[in-house]
Formats: sequence, structure tokens, C-alpha cells
Amino acid sequence: MPERQHATWGELLRDAVEKPGRMLAAYTAFHNYSFGNALLALEQCVRRNLQPGPLNTYRGWLERKRQVRKGETGITLCMPIPFKRTTPMDDAEDESAEPRICNAFRFRAYWFVLAQTEGEDTDVAPIPGFDLDTALRALSITRTAFDEINGNVQGFARHREIAVSPLAALPHKTTFHEIAHVVLGHTTSEKLVDSEHTPRHLREVEAESVALICCETLELDGAEFCRGYIQHWLKTEIEIPNHNAAHIFAAATSILKAGTPATGSH
Repeated sequence: MPERQHATWGELLRDAVEKPGRMLAAYTAFHNYSFGNALLALEQCVRRNLQPGPLNTYRGWLERKRQVRKGETGITLCMPIPFKRTTPMDDAEDESAEPRICNAFRFRAYWFVLAQTEGEDTDVAPIPGFDLDTALRALSITRTAFDEINGNVQGFARHREIAVSPLAALPHKTTFHEIAHVVLGHTTSEKLVDSEHTPRHLREVEAESVALICCETLELDGAEFCRGYIQHWLKTEIEIPNHNAAHIFAAATSILKAGTPATGSH
């Protein structure tokens, strides 16, 4: 059986949770890419002793007057592959089916990091800043008044509204946690109230994982508190399924990108 060339989404999430600094390192090196792909690229660089840095395709490096060194193996990322799916017309059974464009996601080793190339120097783009109000507007999320009388409640989310207690111990962490509930689709039919001791439920773990990614990426307080809870859940329950891990990375990417100037992503 051939050796796997990259980790699964679930393995990447566990690694990121258990190794402080991994998410910041991934976002620093590959912030123009989705969070899942940034961690995927970093994992391959670490395993292959490559210096993390700007990514580009073979042709892209040639356009920047750099040559990929002979014998280098590409970095694998997850990318959408468009295809046409035939869908029958609802109101005309005998008419021709109408094709529509869909995306299938596949892993492809088309990219190379700067350390795998040689040639002219390449400028490295700085990490853009993050603005919470900009992110909330981009995500169509609004703040609402905090009206819980339970002093242990840190925040809540309902529909596309969030509220954070003025007494919250870690307001940034709680804010990202509540935003994550909305982005992950947890608030479509109910109000979610989060106490200081988060219940052991998959939705809460997903939201707390997103909060961890955002706090550590932006070097905010709270990551260590997220990490302790998530590690405990991962060690006493079943592994987070790969599709849930992928949702976590996607939600974190959406939130982080929403609060930064527009950049290309993969």
C-alpha cells in the first residue's frame, strides 16, 4: 500500500489542537489559503523539512522568474474540480435534461513552496489586520443586547445575532465562539446559550474549535482555555469525523477572511 502524502482533516485538527502555535504558524505562512489548506501545507512542510513560505504552481513560479528544483515533489492541497451534472426539468419530463455546474473536491499536488525553488527574490505579503465589525457585516451577523440573568452565561447566539456578557472572562474567545455557531449553521431554529462550562456536545466542540483557531491565529487570549476543553473531549470520546473537521476549518477561514482585506483563497 503506498504511503499517504498528507494527513486527513481530522488528523490536522487534532495536531493543531495539541500543538500550541501550529495555527498561527499555518496562517502566518499561508494566509492567502483556506485554513484547512494552510494546515495541510504546513503539515507537509514540517514532515518534509521544508521551510514554510509562499505557495505557487510550477507555472506560477516560472511567471515570477523562479524555477522549481529538479526532483521536488509538489505540495498537496484540496481544490474544487468543476463538473456538469444533468438535472431533469421539474415541469417537463420529456424535455432534455438541463446541465448545471457542480464542484467535487479533490486533493492535488500542484503547488510548491518558495524553499523548493530558486531564482529571483520574491516579496512575501504581510498578514493583513483583522476588524471584528467588518467581519460581522460581511457575515451578516449583528450584535444584540445581552439579556441573560444567569451570571455564569458568557454569551449566546440565535439566528444571525450574537451577544456577549459584559462580565465575560474572555470576551474575544466568547465572541468567536458565538460567531462560529452562526457560521456553522447551529442557530437556524433555536437560541444557543453558552455557560462558563461548555456542554460536551459536538456543536459546542465545533464552535470552540473555531474560537481556538481564531484566537491563536490572531494572538488573542483564550486559546489555552479552548485547547484544554477540546483535548479532553477528543481523548474521552470518538474522534471528530473528517467532515466535521472540514466544517471547522471552513468556518474559521470564513470568519478570518471576513475581517481582513480581500485576498485570494484556495
